[in-house]
This record gives sequence, structure tokens and C-alpha cells, in this order.
Amino acid sequence: MRDEDLPLLGEPLAIELVNTWYGDGDDAVDLLHPPALALRWATLALGPGEPPQLHALRSLRDAARALVLARAAGQPLDPAAVAVVNAAAAQASAHLELVVDPARPAAPASRAHLRGGPLARLATSCVEVLCGPDPLRRCEGPGCGLFFVQDHGRRRFCHDGCSHRARQQRYARRTR
Repeated sequence: MRDEDLPLLGEPLAIELVNTWYGDGDDAVDLLHPPALALRWATLALGPGEPPQLHALRSLRDAARALVLARAAGQPLDPAAVAVVNAAAAQASAHLELVVDPARPAAPASRAHLRGGPLARLATSCVEVLCGPDPLRRCEGPGCGLFFVQDHGRRRFCHDGCSHRARQQRYARRTR
């Protein structure tokens, strides 16, 4: 897989991390396996520097994915996944903490300047995305399913390419 083929969409780091796993069943793609591919993704997404440990990166990705899936579906957040994200965010010299209160949407306990390692940056991005005002959505593009932050009310696709494929598919159905 070439660097250009890695699905980096310009979304917040947490969404980019969640999107390292996409597809279902036999068609599932894990961009954090094998280790060489994980290192390439980390370098492209996080920039140069000490890459995170692969096991910790996968663990954080799985927790962030569970939380994003829950938030996108309007479901409650899994406390175990929240604990994984908070533990990674706590590695920063200053960090945000995700606080879940059933009476209101999740909110960060405090805003702080982040000077932590790559896992702390990813976890803090996760807290910010989960607590942000914009909904989290799954792309409606044919065969896609990547996540994105819906920063515009009419946005339905993660990328222009998915929007284009959907238009082509609708056109093909009409012309048959």
C-alpha cells in the first residue's frame, strides 16, 4: 500500500485513528497491521518523532472506535473505552478528561495545553471530538464506511471521491 492510499482525510487525529480500521468481515482492513504499515500511518498522521508503541496504539484505536461508534449511533459511551482514552490522555503533562454525566452530553473537564507524546495527542483529540458540537457520522459512500466530523449540516460523505461514486451509482441506476 502506498502512502497516497492511506485514508488520511484531514479529519481530527482521533477520527484518522478510528479510520485505520474499516470494512466488515473478510473485507475488513486494519492499517495498524503489519507493524511497518502502522509505522507509516503514524508517521504520516502524527509527523516525525518517536512513534507510539503498536500495542498501545491499537488499544487506543479500538477504544476510540467504540466511543465514536456509540456517539454516532446516539448510544451511551462504554466506561471501559472511556478509561482507556483517559489513561492515554493522562500521559500528557496537561490533559483533558472525558466526563460522562447522564443528564447532559459528555464534556471535557478542563482545557489544557498539551505537551505529551503521540498517544496523549491522539487521546486528547478523541476527547475533543467526542465533546465537540459537531455530530460524528459514517460515510454514506458506496462501500466506504469511514467516519468524519459533520461540520456542515448537509455533509454525507467523508471525501469528494465518495460523493462522486454515489452520484455515479445513482446515475447508473437511472439509466438502466
